Amino acid sequence: MRVKIERTGGFAGIEETVTEYDTDDLPEQEAAKVYEALSAIDAATAEGGSGEIGADLMIYRITVGDGPGRVYTVSDDPESKTVDPLAVLLRGSA
Repeated sequence: MRVKIERTGGFAGIEETVTEYDTDDLPEQEAAKVYEALSAIDAATAEGGSGEIGADLMIYRITVGDGPGRVYTVSDDPESKTVDPLAVLLRGSA
């Protein structure tokens, strides 16, 4: 499964692709962590737990799959339920 993470926002209004990877290329244990993190983000966004959207917060657009795929938009708000799963996804390409 392909995962692409783009980041926008902050004081400087940055727009950049942070990482792209395919779970098929990851070790099985790392790929399992990515799937688990995506499930947590899916659950949090379904219940409205993606955090506050503030002018100075970085916003992450996570596209999962090929083509349009499934898209999640989450902030790096420390109070958000998505902050820990987001950290896992950002490490998934390492």
